[in-house]
Amino acid sequence: MNHVFESTHAPSVCMSAHRHREPYAALVLDGTYAETSIDGRFSCSSGILTVHPPWHAHANEFGDGGAVVLNFPMPLTDTLVSVRISNPEALADLARRCPADAGNAALEEAECHTPAAPASWLASLVALLCEETDDDIAALAHRCGVTPEHASRACRRWFGMGPSALRREGRLQCAISLLQQGVGPSTAAAEAGFCDQPHLTRLLKRATGMTPARFAVA
Repeated sequence: MNHVFESTHAPSVCMSAHRHREPYAALVLDGTYAETSIDGRFSCSSGILTVHPPWHAHANEFGDGGAVVLNFPMPLTDTLVSVRISNPEALADLARRCPADAGNAALEEAECHTPAAPASWLASLVALLCEETDDDIAALAHRCGVTPEHASRACRRWFGMGPSALRREGRLQCAISLLQQGVGPSTAAAEAGFCDQPHLTRLLKRATGMTPARFAVA
């Protein structure tokens, strides 16, 4: 994303998981929505600014009144950041004039906004999914004291994707970070938990349209 634009979203609309190639910020000007991703479930209302790293996959569920959101480019960031802005109108004006200054100003003065806390069993399941293991999803769910069906529903509600997709997304984000640090594709694939480099290449191309080599020079 290399420009500033205001988006209006109709009430009760759900946007499935999607990605943006460039880092960007979304400032809620009016209304509410929930953003779900591997980072958790964030309740976003007027004055909440969410900064997305490149290729971050997230879904959105808009509230009964819909929402108006100002989107603008941000300096490169490695992790999702959600903050509360004390004067969103002033930040919006600055973003329209100079988005780079707005991004830096927001992160300097803002108060951290944290995601809602999932149930303890769900937090445990996510931790298990993020480990370097290929254990069966059903077995992991049972270890956490729930059925696979319940685990799937809860993951979709809290993170916008089912357990298998959540595990895959964690590995993809890890691999992308390693590649951008200059780690070779085969090493990045192994360290991120993929069975081999071709497996990583297939999933990266499906998710982003890019090969590991292109990430290394992006």
